[in-house]
Order: sequence, then structure tokens, then C-alpha cells
Amino acid sequence: MTRPDDLFVDASAYHPPGKWEARAGNLLVLVVAGLLLLGGWMFKDWMQDQFRYLALAEGEIAIPYPPAWALQSDPTVDFRVVDPTGPGLFPAREEVRILALPEMPQPDAWTLQRVAALDDYVELSHKTLALGDGRPAALLEYAYAVKPPPDQGASLVAVHAVDLAFPARYEGEEKLVVVTL
Repeated sequence: MTRPDDLFVDASAYHPPGKWEARAGNLLVLVVAGLLLLGGWMFKDWMQDQFRYLALAEGEIAIPYPPAWALQSDPTVDFRVVDPTGPGLFPAREEVRILALPEMPQPDAWTLQRVAALDDYVELSHKTLALGDGRPAALLEYAYAVKPPPDQGASLVAVHAVDLAFPARYEGEEKLVVVTL
């Protein structure tokens, strides 16, 4: 009977690698692994530089936004950034509102505030979820109508928005933070 090794490999021609050959192979693996780790670390740092962050408080969630977006003042929100290159009347934007924590459960309270504040409000979806640290949050997707400035010519524009509402500490107090996209 023929041994399986003799079918595929000439066993007499095989010689194990020498001591230095084995070390060179191991060194090559270590160098490649080190370069991959270094590349991953550099990619992580590069990705973190692709965003700016709004920090609410020490140890709290930091809200990211693109660095090319322009800060825009608005008395109705605490923080707003807008894409200056965005097309149309309503470019992409991110808004942050910091409100007093409501007495009723936060998803219901925020929904009622949106209904009162927006014309032709239509709720598309409403989900309760947990943030990465286990904190409860509400994700509200909706649409509403806006009348643009008269010089723009359009009569009404439908706007689609998504709100993420969650409790967070801000200036030493527990507040309701709402991020609108």
C-alpha cells in the first residue's frame, strides 16, 4: 500500500527549514502584522478627524457633525450646523435642542411639542430604543410643511426630519437633548 504522502510529495526531497530561515519567516509575519496594526491606528485617527464634536458635558455623549458644515445661529435651537454646499432651499442640517426634562415619558412629550410647533405635521415612525450606554431614547421620524420665503417662488415645501431624543447631563442638570437631522 502506498502512503498518502508519497502520492503527492516526494518525502525524501523535503528538508525542514533551517534555524535562520524559520526566524526570517517569523520576522516577516511580525513586520506585516505590525504594519497592519499601525495602518489601522492611523485610519482610526484619520476617521476621527473627519468629524467635529459637540460635547454636552464631561463623560456625556459627544454629538458629531462634519467639519465643513457652517455654524448658523438660530434663537429656536441651541446649536445648528448647515451644509453650505447643499442644494435647494433647505440644505442638510443638524440641530441640537437642550430642553428641560419633561414630566411625562420623553417620547410622548417630544412628539406633542413637535405637533404644536410644526405645520402639517405627519408622524412617519416612532421608536423607543436604547443608546450604546443603555440610556433610553426616542427616535421620531416625521414630515411637515414649510412656506419658503416669497422670493423663492414655491408655495409649500415638504420637509422630512428625524429626531433622536435622550436624557443627558448638561451644565450639572439632567436635560432632554434632541438631535434633529
